[in-house]
Amino acid sequence: MTRPLLPALLALTTTAAAGGLEPISRQQPLHWVPGVLTITSGRLDTQPFTDTITLRVNGQRVQVYLTTGNHSDDPNLSVINTLMAWVTTPTATPAQKQALTEVARAYLRGCNVQVTPAQLALLNTLDRWENGGWHEKILGGVTVGWADGNGFGFGDGGVRSKPRTGLSLQWPAQTSRCQF
Repeated sequence: MTRPLLPALLALTTTAAAGGLEPISRQQPLHWVPGVLTITSGRLDTQPFTDTITLRVNGQRVQVYLTTGNHSDDPNLSVINTLMAWVTTPTATPAQKQALTEVARAYLRGCNVQVTPAQLALLNTLDRWENGGWHEKILGGVTVGWADGNGFGFGDGGVRSKPRTGLSLQWPAQTSRCQF
């Protein structure tokens, strides 16, 4: 009798642990980042980010810039399924890398209702970031990209872009509950 109920119970437990299937706002996952101090909205028309978050990591204040978006074949979807997060330095400190990872983990856990422990564990490998360009790993439909040093840059209005340390996430749009 309990065997047929087990899959249903596991599905309910997973949904409840992820916070349910109800839509959530773009900034809500930022409130779940450990050590959050402040969250500020940006303006994409004048700044290259949608939000900044300041958090305390190992006693240090770290500011992370991020942009959320939608990468989907369906232009009618208003869900968020991409995240780009970065710090302003070309080579990140261990605290900055941990802050980037914590922000990414909060978004992946909060927005992707089908996130797996293995996909979250993939973020733990980012502490061994290599210099020398952009790196990507794909696991079960979730793409994680990162760069420390060169390979990730932002334009400053001039001809050259400024190198930054950053990461990106993309997960399937149909599994996302985060809304614009």
